[in-house]
Amino acid sequence: MIFLFLRGSTIMIAAMTAGLLFASVGAFAEECSVPDRFYAFEPALTKTVKALSSRRDVAIVTLGGASTLGVAAGGLEFSWPARLAAALAERFPSTRIRVINLAVARQTAKRAVERLDHDVLSLKPTLVIWETGTMEAVRGTDIEEFRQTLQSGIDKVRGAGAEAVLMNMQFSRPTETVIHFEPYLVTMNELADVNDVPLFRRHGIMRHWAESGALDLRVEEGKKSREIAAKLYDCIGLAMADLMTRDIAAAPPTKPLRGNR
Repeated sequence: MIFLFLRGSTIMIAAMTAGLLFASVGAFAEECSVPDRFYAFEPALTKTVKALSSRRDVAIVTLGGASTLGVAAGGLEFSWPARLAAALAERFPSTRIRVINLAVARQTAKRAVERLDHDVLSLKPTLVIWETGTMEAVRGTDIEEFRQTLQSGIDKVRGAGAEAVLMNMQFSRPTETVIHFEPYLVTMNELADVNDVPLFRRHGIMRHWAESGALDLRVEEGKKSREIAAKLYDCIGLAMADLMTRDIAAAPPTKPLRGNR
C-alpha cells in the first residue's frame, strides 16, 4: 500500500499497489547501480527498518527544493520521493507506507528548520529525509551559519523521536563551474559523521553515474530534458531505498502491474 501527499497543495496521489501509478521500480537498476563505497560506512536506520519489517505504519517526510518536487521531470509523480515510495511498497507489500513530500522550491536550510515543528514533526514521522545545501551554495551562505542550522534541524528531528537522513546537492558539470559546492559538501559530511546520521551522497553518486556513462545527465530542452530527469529520479529513489534497507532482507518484490509511465 502506498500513499503520496504534497501537503498544502491540491495534489494527492494514493494507490493500493505501487503498480497502479508507477511503472516497475528498478527498471534502471543495473545501469544506475551505486558502488558500495557510497553506502559502506553510513549508519543503519534502526527504527525505520524495524517499523518497515514489523508491518507497522511508516511515515516518511521529505524536505528539499525543486528537485525533490520533481519539477524537472514534470511533476510530483515523477519525483524521487514518489519513486522511493514505490520501491519500498514493492519490498514491503504488507506495510502501510506514507511518503509525505513537503519540499518547497528554493527553500533554504534555515526555512526548513523553521517549518519542522509545525509542518513536519506534527506528522510524527518515522524518518525525515532532508535534501539541502543547494540554495546556501548558490547564495554563498556563511559556512558556520549553515553548520549551526543543520545541527539545529538534526537535533529537532531526533528530539521528536524520528530518524534523519541528509541528502546533499545534485551534480551537474555546468553548475560546478559557477557554484562552489565543496565547502557545503564537506560541512554536510562532517555533520553527518559527528551526529551518526546517514548521508545520501547524491552529488558523488550523480558524478559517478555521469563519469561512468551510466546516465546521460546533460541538460537539453523540452521532452528530452524531462525524460533525463525522470530517469534520474527513478535511480535516486531506488538508491535511497537501497541505502535505507541495505542491511535487511525484505519481502521479494511483487510483480508490477503495467503503469502509466
